[in-house]
Amino acid sequence: MDFECSQPLLSKCSDDQFINECFEYDDSSSGYSSSDISDVDSVTSYESSDSAVDDSSVNLLTARDPREEVMHFQSTHVLCETMKVILEMPDMCDVTFLVGERQVPVHAVRAILATRSRIFYDLILKYISLKDAEEKVNCKKIKNSKDKLKVGIARQCSDRLVIPVRKYDPETFRSLIQFVHCGSISITEETVAGLFCGAHQFRLPDLSQACLDFVERCILLRRTQQILNSTRCYNHHSASKKLFEKIYEVLDKRHESGHKQTSV
Repeated sequence: MDFECSQPLLSKCSDDQFINECFEYDDSSSGYSSSDISDVDSVTSYESSDSAVDDSSVNLLTARDPREEVMHFQSTHVLCETMKVILEMPDMCDVTFLVGERQVPVHAVRAILATRSRIFYDLILKYISLKDAEEKVNCKKIKNSKDKLKVGIARQCSDRLVIPVRKYDPETFRSLIQFVHCGSISITEETVAGLFCGAHQFRLPDLSQACLDFVERCILLRRTQQILNSTRCYNHHSASKKLFEKIYEVLDKRHESGHKQTSV
């Protein structure tokens, strides 16, 4: 299932309640093959005094001169592909998440993370604060000019934030980060549970709803076993309970309906 959308900027929500759920903070601070996404075709629209285009999917601008002919061109596919390339280039990113027990690196751009999710915004600020405090302590230990020069060079090379993520599957979290940057994601039976928990964790309501829609479709097709198995891997997330409830609610109703038909 491919899903595309745009997330509102900096939606208000509580921070520490969700940040502390899946991240561990320390006083010390420590490519990617993108998945298939839905193609978004380029869109061209025209405006004139004789005709008007009414399409909510294209942001049309009003011509300043009613006699002026205006063409609006939109190519979101190119932008999406460009963002995927950036995520494959660690040198172009300034945040690295170390995901899971194996600490698999997943790269991202902090400016995009911060504007797409208030939780990511607060998380980044917290790690910047921790990093600045660590650097101040290290600077106090430097006494000679040569060492000061080395510290200055090291600081330039350590602008990247490194954030550990303990409770996500690396590839699922990578898909989540791609969605935040590109607005596009492929949802599967294996990843829907982790993506739903991530959407709940980082306040991405459009992705959360897409995951629920996908689960509902799988239930209708009687393909729930894989989803249940993957959901059990996220028992430590409060959002996983909602998935369990949704699946078992439908299964119970189906069982009751079948039992009544048999009785008749």
